[in-house]
Amino acid sequence: MSFALLAPLGLAALAAWVLPLLIHLVRRVELETTPFAALRWIGTRIQPQRRLRFERPWLLLVRLLLLALLALLLARLALEATTAAPTPRVYVAPGVDRGAALAAVDSSHADWRWLAPAFPRFEETLAAGVVPLASLLREADAQLPDGETLQVVVPQQLAGLDGERARLVHALEWHVVAGAMPASPNAEDASPIRAVVRYANEDAASVRYVEAAVAAWNVREPGRYRLDADAVGKPIPDDASWLLWLAPTPPRDVLAWIERGGRALLAHAGDEGDALWRDAHGDVVARDRRIGAGHAIVLPDALAPDRLPQLLDPGFPERLRVAFAGTPPAPDRAAARAMAPALVDGGAVHSARSLAAARPLDAWLALAIAVLFALERIVATARRPEPRA
Repeated sequence: MSFALLAPLGLAALAAWVLPLLIHLVRRVELETTPFAALRWIGTRIQPQRRLRFERPWLLLVRLLLLALLALLLARLALEATTAAPTPRVYVAPGVDRGAALAAVDSSHADWRWLAPAFPRFEETLAAGVVPLASLLREADAQLPDGETLQVVVPQQLAGLDGERARLVHALEWHVVAGAMPASPNAEDASPIRAVVRYANEDAASVRYVEAAVAAWNVREPGRYRLDADAVGKPIPDDASWLLWLAPTPPRDVLAWIERGGRALLAHAGDEGDALWRDAHGDVVARDRRIGAGHAIVLPDALAPDRLPQLLDPGFPERLRVAFAGTPPAPDRAAARAMAPALVDGGAVHSARSLAAARPLDAWLALAIAVLFALERIVATARRPEPRA
């Protein structure tokens, strides 16, 4: 058991001690000089002695104690129950070898847990899959008792991160060991992509814009995108990923390829479908049309700047890539050393749970104040003995 102050600023009320001290100081008595013959034998150098004295010291003591209890009441004196130290808990992220984790943390008596949903024991076999690491770190931090240190063992490559670096309120021990967390199943596929272009003679000039877009894609991901450009008479290869049909009226085999789940850009294809791109005036210049299990980027005219002004924008290659591949998922992987959680207030915890665990002594202080006040009134109003003559 120990005492604590929930509102320490209340002790400032102790400054009121000055008032009773000044009230109880013995006042100086004005003395009149009376000639007396025997005074001639007292030397002039002898001065009367003065010392600090207080009137009615017992009443002064009661008043000072009363003010002290009032100050403790304002400061919210509380009684805290001391509990035994909890068993330290160590969280291990998936992708960490058991031996490496045990070697990283010197705590054989700790409660080892996987950093996974429901925090299963370290001895259990963890199911395959990606875990929301950042969210689990915040949950573990919220469950940790006050004053404890959050111990986490992670591999060099993390996954399951979100858009914000985790911010924790407890002190942190961030142990990085060899390994990598499983990649998210919704991560962007990095397999090679073959962009097939089939064009009519009147649309041959449009091929250079496709070539420029593919070159821009390969700057971002070198060697991933391959361009196969030829006339409309050449068949579509089996390993084609994306198709750009720069000719009027796609044949049946092209439509069948799209219906099986292919993604294509169709020039001279009319104005059916949902709006995809607009010009500066708000007019639709490209649409998205579902064909069977596939999608098609539909242009009403040729792939040319006078028909599609966005073709000359620096951001057009990326816009075209997103139209084919879809919006890539947010990145959720990073190096563990660069993603160590940030600590709020340096990891010093001042949570409401510690205040809730303390039991305020307001009622007892109020009772003591009432008793002292009654005692003060009794002492203050008691008849003082007459001084002896």
